[in-house]
Amino acid sequence: MGDLSSAVALLPLVAAGAGVGFLVGLTGVGGGSLMTPLLISSLGISPQVAVGTDLLYASITKTAGSWRHPLSDHVDWPIVFQLATGSLPAAALLLAAIAFSISILRYSGAGSGWASSLHFP
Repeated sequence: MGDLSSAVALLPLVAAGAGVGFLVGLTGVGGGSLMTPLLISSLGISPQVAVGTDLLYASITKTAGSWRHPLSDHVDWPIVFQLATGSLPAAALLLAAIAFSISILRYSGAGSGWASSLHFP
């Protein structure tokens, strides 16, 4: 009989994926809001690795859905454009505000609090 330790080590991740998949299917809540905290708190994965892993997985599954749903005529395009009209400028403004705030904090010498934990190139 082969060594089952590697298969047993995967069980917590498989269980986490199954549990989150069930909750997402049941509630419609985004998987990232469930999986990332679960990876960090229950499985001891570092926050950076948990976020990166979840984002890569989400990009794969969202790409498949983004391809399939329009083919099945499950997309209301006017709503997509209305959502984009609000969300894209808001996201750009928020990114600009964050960049401006960080530059002010960096050059003002106010390196205490959350800003001191950020690492900039």
